[in-house]
Formats: sequence, structure tokens, C-alpha cells
Amino acid sequence: MKSWLKKSFSLGLAMLICSVAILGCTNANNGKNNDPSTSASPGAGSQNNASGEGKPEEVTLKLLVAWQGLSFLAPSDLANNPVAQIIKEKTGVTLDVEWITIPEIERLNLLFATNNMPDMVMAPYWGGQDVHTVAIKKAAREGLIMPLNELIEKYGSNMKDAFNVGVASDFRENDLEDVSFNGERYLLPMHTPLSPEDTTQWAYNVFVRKDILEALDVKPSDIRHSEDLYPLLKQIKDGNFTDTAGRPVIPSGAWQNGWNYGSMLNSFTENNFTAFTKIDEQYRLGIFSELTDKRVLFMRKLVTEGLFDPEAFRQNDTVAKEKMATGRVAVVSAHYPHMNTVLSQSLYVDHPEMEYVPVGPIADANGDNTMVESKVLKGQSGVPGMFIGADSKNAEAAMRYLNFINSEEGKLLVYLGVEGEHWTKDAAGQPKHTEKFLESVKSDPSYAVNQGIGSVYTLGVYGLPNRMFQAAGDAAQVDELYETSKEVYGLTVVDGYRLSYFNNEYPEFDKIQTLLDSNTQRDVIESAYFAASDEKALQILNDYRSQLIKGGVQDYETFMNEKAKTRDDIIH
Repeated sequence: MKSWLKKSFSLGLAMLICSVAILGCTNANNGKNNDPSTSASPGAGSQNNASGEGKPEEVTLKLLVAWQGLSFLAPSDLANNPVAQIIKEKTGVTLDVEWITIPEIERLNLLFATNNMPDMVMAPYWGGQDVHTVAIKKAAREGLIMPLNELIEKYGSNMKDAFNVGVASDFRENDLEDVSFNGERYLLPMHTPLSPEDTTQWAYNVFVRKDILEALDVKPSDIRHSEDLYPLLKQIKDGNFTDTAGRPVIPSGAWQNGWNYGSMLNSFTENNFTAFTKIDEQYRLGIFSELTDKRVLFMRKLVTEGLFDPEAFRQNDTVAKEKMATGRVAVVSAHYPHMNTVLSQSLYVDHPEMEYVPVGPIADANGDNTMVESKVLKGQSGVPGMFIGADSKNAEAAMRYLNFINSEEGKLLVYLGVEGEHWTKDAAGQPKHTEKFLESVKSDPSYAVNQGIGSVYTLGVYGLPNRMFQAAGDAAQVDELYETSKEVYGLTVVDGYRLSYFNNEYPEFDKIQTLLDSNTQRDVIESAYFAASDEKALQILNDYRSQLIKGGVQDYETFMNEKAKTRDDIIH
């Protein structure tokens, strides 16, 4: 947990999008594993089929991808692309995938309420009081999720390091191995880096249509504070700019469910790792900071003056992509791989002049060139994760599948494709895309995914040596705009124990957790954006703060300050 903005609005679509194995933007790997054998070996849980030939039993696994915006990872033919065919040959598994277009927590709540569980579920697991994490932990304790220890021991030789590689120690201790799990593990971490040097730079930025910046004679580096966006948005509104269909542009907006308009407010946040900030040398909940007032009043100004799309806060993935595909939103925030992957297959095909470029860096409230997503812990502090439904009849097949895609052979397959066809090894034994592959991707941006490369089959992979596989593409094909976008905010790596993990020791935390519900806080914040005046907006905030105080948050803050004195490595 870094801030309520990340919790409520980003929803961490990061971690996944870069898995599309296209040129220099890819996270692909041949990570080390404990067992170099393929999952067709007995130790990996193979089963004989009826013919007795030693081939794995053919099974169709139902996978729920509880993550908005990831449907672009679906190959046009899920079962018959080259990657899927090899996976079926090695493991017997064919995937049957459900994609969502509603908020992740809504789909998870429905899933657990009805107990209509598929074989596997991929979902956000950010740790701490993140609503997805809370829901998944509760489901695990209630027996709705299958424990993994015995399954990994029997069938998961390639996954035994998954809980250690690239995972922050406090996250592992408090979330992956929550004390209430009694030594069991229920969720397999995904897309963690093999080493700190392999941490992916997602390049979260505020992006603006290049043709509009040029028409207004505004340089990207001119935008250095969130307040600098206001005159730019005013100029855009008054500039008679249109989208590809001739409709007036929306000055600014967001992707699905408001993701990630918080980047526009960077100058009004300290980019902390938890919901706490420091006020007068005491740890206080960030909702009590005057920075919250500034964020709300600035955003209210944008909304009331027609400079931000009011639908964007709760729009679904389909609606968001429809707007972006025509260049209708002039200013938007996200990470670069998502922007490029979606728009290179839509807007940029016929309108490359409308390419979105990063502006800034927009300094944070401390004057530093950091953004909430550019400050990372040593090891992932939250992950996308995979779990298995407790009643699944195909748990062994699920493990057979996961074990294979986490083998050296499997990782090469799902991230680079078929050896000899999509990639080869150079003289030093390093993987390189074939010329045919590069030419195919250049002529058809969806080629890789439709071949099964960097697609849904990467969901469930951990320990990514990104540096090695970024070199798989032809050096001449490096995405220069991605490199530029990375440079706007370099990664800041921080090591320590997050203050929020003392929540586990607070006697009445269940009560406080309900009081601090992130969805409730989001409703309060967003309702203030639509208030009739600044005074009424601040009154909405102060009424909420009064409710928190009456509910006992001051005692909670006192407890956290006392606990913080017991360690010298606290970060907040």
C-alpha cells in the first residue's frame, strides 16, 4: 500500500501489460528453476491418458482473469495458436478464459459470495488493507481457496522459490504468509523480478497528444507541477481540437475506473508507501493532511470547469478504450506499455501524429521527481497473483500447467514463442527474435499475441530476468518513446518495514479497517469533486474526518506511533 490514490484508482494494472512480447517493451524470460525437466515428467505431475502413452491427461481449465483491461491479452484463437498447442502437448491443458469489464473487487465479491469458483483465478493482491487482498484472505480462511503447500511439494518443483524471489520481506511475512493462514500459502505471486536490477520500469506518466502540444507550442518539459496542467487544459478546451471522428476533444480523463488520474495530482502527494504521512513529526493518516484538501480542490476545479471527463471515474474498460482509440481524450495518465499496446492497434494505425508523449516530470509535494509508482520497495510490495478454487477437480492439472510455464522451457515459450520460428539463440546462447518475427510484428501489431506470445499464458509466471529478454529484440527496434518515458521518473528503490504492517497487532483493527474502507473514502473524495463550491467540498472532507475521529482513529494513530519507535527501519 503506497497511498489511497494507488489503492482506489490505479488498481495496479501495471505488472501485466508489458508481458506482450513485442520488441524492447517485453518482459520475457528464461528464469532459473529448480527442475529443468518439462512438466511431462512424473515429478511435475503428469498423468497417463487412456492410451497409456505417458501423455498428460487432456483437461480444460477455467481461468478467471479478475483484472480490467487485460482482454487484449487474448489470442484470436485461444486454443489453436502455436503457444497453446505446445502447452497442450506438454501439459494436456487448454485454457477457457473469462475476462471482466467490471471493477475487480466487484467480481471477486460475487465470486466468493456465490462460491461459483473456476479452476484458477488471477487477481490483484497488493497487501495490507487493499480491498482485493482483504477479500482474498477472507476467502482463504473460509475454505474457498485451495491451499498450495502440498500441491507445490508434489507437482510444483519450478515454483518452490516463488514466495522468495523478487518479493519484499514485509509483504511475504504479513500477506503471502499471513499468520491466520497457519503456515499455508494460498496465492502464487506473479511477475516478480528475478533480481532488483530486473525490476520493470513501467514509465507511469501524464501523457498528452503530441499534435496538440505542438499546435499550442507547449514543450513537454514545460509541465513541472500539477498546477501547470490547468492552463494547458484551458488552452485545449478553447482550441477547437477534435478526435478522429471530428468530435471535440475531452481536455483530460482516465482509463477504466479512473485509472490513473492520480498521476495528474502528483504535486499534491508525498508518494508514501502507506496511508500515513507525517504531520508535526507524528504519523497521521493522510486523509488529515492539507495535501488532501489541495488535491480535492484542484480536481474539483478541473471537473467543474469541464476540463476533466466526469464519466472517467467509474467508466468501464470498453468505454475507456473507445474514447482513447479515437484520440478523444487529450491528456491522460497510465504507464507506457498499456498506452502503446492499446493505441498502436487502434489510434496510431492511421493517425501516428496523435501519438501520446509524456510531459514533466511533475514534481511531488516534496519537490522530488518521483511518482507513487516510481518508488518501489526492494522486492515487490504487492503482486498480481494466481489462486485455485477449493472445489476444483483439476488442481493437479492446474499445477501441471503452472509448473510448466515456470520452467525454463515454458518461460521461453510464453514470452518469446516457438524456438526456430519466433526466436533463435545467438553465438553466446542468448535468445534473439527472428527477422520473420520482427517483420510480422511490424506489419501486424497483434501478431505476437495471436501467436500466443506474451498473452494470457504469461499469467502465473514469476521471477522475470527482464534485462536478458529485453535484449531479445533487434537493437534497431528499441522503442525510443518508451525509453524516453522511463527517463521522466527514474526508479527509486527503498528498503524497510512499512508502518502499516503494525495493523496486525492493533487489537481493534477490524473496526478501524471498516472505518477506513477505501471504497468509502473514494466515494467521499469523488463526491467532493462535484460539490457546489470549494467550501462545500471541504465540508464533505471535514465531515468524513469527524466520523473517523468519533470512530477512534486517534487511538489507532497513537498506537502506530508507539509501535514505530520499536524499529529503526520504518517507512511510511
